[in-house]
Amino acid sequence: MFCVTPPEALGDAARETLFRVAQPYLDQVRITATELAFDPREHRKILNSGTKFQEYVQRVAILQGQQLKNPVAERMRQTLELVDGAMLLVDTEAKKLPDAHVADALAIDRLAATDATLGPVRAGIALAANLAAVGPGNWTARGNRCLELLDGVRDPASLALLDRTIAELMRMKLSGAVLVGPSDNLALVVRACLALAGDAAPGPGGLPPFVAGLVARKAGRAMPCVDRATVEILNGAITGAASLAKRDPTLELSSTRDLRRKVTSLPLLAADKDLADNLSRRLTRLTAPESLNPLIAREVGIGRKLLVLLGLHADIEDPNARKYLVATIDGLVENQEFKSDFYVPGMAHDEKRALAAQVSQAYATSQLSDSKRQRFREIAATAFADLTASGERRVSPRSIAGPEDRVLVGGQRVQLRNWSETGVMFGPFAGIAQPGQHMKATIMLRNGYISMGFEADLEIVRFVDGLVGARYTCADPHVRQRIKAHFRA
Repeated sequence: MFCVTPPEALGDAARETLFRVAQPYLDQVRITATELAFDPREHRKILNSGTKFQEYVQRVAILQGQQLKNPVAERMRQTLELVDGAMLLVDTEAKKLPDAHVADALAIDRLAATDATLGPVRAGIALAANLAAVGPGNWTARGNRCLELLDGVRDPASLALLDRTIAELMRMKLSGAVLVGPSDNLALVVRACLALAGDAAPGPGGLPPFVAGLVARKAGRAMPCVDRATVEILNGAITGAASLAKRDPTLELSSTRDLRRKVTSLPLLAADKDLADNLSRRLTRLTAPESLNPLIAREVGIGRKLLVLLGLHADIEDPNARKYLVATIDGLVENQEFKSDFYVPGMAHDEKRALAAQVSQAYATSQLSDSKRQRFREIAATAFADLTASGERRVSPRSIAGPEDRVLVGGQRVQLRNWSETGVMFGPFAGIAQPGQHMKATIMLRNGYISMGFEADLEIVRFVDGLVGARYTCADPHVRQRIKAHFRA
């Protein structure tokens, strides 16, 4: 903050500096920076708390001195005078507002509009008194009070005060854990951030009540501080050690890919380059042996293993991780048992063709060297020579299902063999399935590319040797859009 007058020392930019400099103290005494700035009682507490006041003023003075190129000692004196003036101004105005703690949204708006310079200070005093009235550390009540006031305020200065205060509550360690989600529940924090960034379907599971309330009230309002806090929280969450999928590498991979897809689709998040970099680094973690080995071990057959490895190679940019992946890929391709171990045991002929085509396409579009792609084509030409193009023509591409993908149909839990935008194959199925028959099913996908479940209406196309081929439709528009994005990415 570069301030000249006491009101400027209480302005938006100055309070952001106060929040960042004094955050350990705020967590300790369990208040917001809004209260520290606008409550005379909090001024007296910090002045009596030993050296903290001088420490924080000195940190601000050092920051300003570095930017303004003037001596820190001089800037320290100027900053102390400025902070003393701001505290005196708040104390003077607060004495004129004895009932500030009961001020509602309309009263805060009136205070904000009384004077272009002092109005925001008076509104800030009333907001701080409102928060203090619920007691220190009662984060739920503080959050709810902000949401209640947000319902009624109309003055831009009042909205700016609430915007910054809510952003503080979201970012503080203790209040953020209550209102947005604890740091060890990464999936919840991610859902909250996606919803605040504008995602209408942030994923399975509910939202914290405060976030749900804020999303509803934020619609149509400009709240830049909350937007910046959302990006900051999401960046911090994905760079942490917490898991998105309970330490399951396969679900961790698909969940991270889903998150990256959503980040790319939401303008607020897509504009932040750090998010893209952090997501790439998070995917890179999965190439470490302790994650990659169990990830690959769960896939049956060289073909499925190659799909995982080639997908990861496309996901990441780290040269060392890519080098390790390429060595692993080469080891599988040059395996003497490549042809016999490429498929999953028991695969039908057309499933083999689909898998071979899928891996060949992944190889062709990969960023591997030309020589490595050519070597694969040579090996594949021999290994896949007996796979003819016979069989019915399919309009949409198919994905080979993962080992954990299932279809719940006719009271049975059946292995999903492959699927596309419009069709599924599953089996062995022990029931009766005649061409033209209609059935209800639940399709559950739990693989490294997608993790979701949805209800579907099936129309049986064929039933041969226990394998069922069916067309499907899904009524949920969000699911349809997600399936479309998966196959057309």
